[in-house]
Amino acid sequence: MNKYLSTFCGAAICGGFAFSIWPEMWKTYGLLGGFCAAFFVISLMWYMNHYNGLIYNPEGKIWLDQGWCIGAAGIAWGIVRFRGDISAVLSAVPTLVCCLIGGFFAGWVVWLIRREPVVKKLEKKTNH
Repeated sequence: MNKYLSTFCGAAICGGFAFSIWPEMWKTYGLLGGFCAAFFVISLMWYMNHYNGLIYNPEGKIWLDQGWCIGAAGIAWGIVRFRGDISAVLSAVPTLVCCLIGGFFAGWVVWLIRREPVVKKLEKKTNH
């Protein structure tokens, strides 16, 4: 139960940082502020969630945890900001569909690359 509670907390903190710090840095410092926020927020959250193990990731499994938590925080932020007006969220559906299609193709390409014999030989050498 602790691993799921810590995963929830790590995801909530990551989503909260992404939607509280990032927009303010971008508004205040422009494009450079957005890049700096991207670097600091994502690297700090990666350190907390993955290096320190706050988010539970089963061994050998791929999990897009920070992407999911930032996406969920963005949807929740939009609903709260627009006071429950779902039409604003529904207007983002085409973008969400495009993101899902892009994620599918990216995962498919990674799967194609990882099944190649060269990659398997390299993995065997590094495991010894």
